Amino acid sequence: MTAYEQKLATIRRAIILDFLEKSREYTSNADILVHVINSTPDGVSAYFKDVVGDLRWLETKGYVTLSGNETVVAIATASGLRIARREDRDDGIARDIPGV
Repeated sequence: MTAYEQKLATIRRAIILDFLEKSREYTSNADILVHVINSTPDGVSAYFKDVVGDLRWLETKGYVTLSGNETVVAIATASGLRIARREDRDDGIARDIPGV
């Protein structure tokens, strides 16, 4: 992964956690998250496989729990919510999201 691709991944992960923090029961699915990322004015875009990869990364860090195969459902954990609220940080997740 290039430095540019890594930077995009950190921004996508931040967008995902921010959206989950604002979502009912802190829950969403990968298809919706693709739309959310692709609709941001910052120019970041993602494919389904990118979002699922980011969700798997977030799961390994303990920031989300995942379920489902065809429809991948993500629920933010307490740790993930702390990251979204800027109460904690992780170098793999952007702190500032330009244009969002």
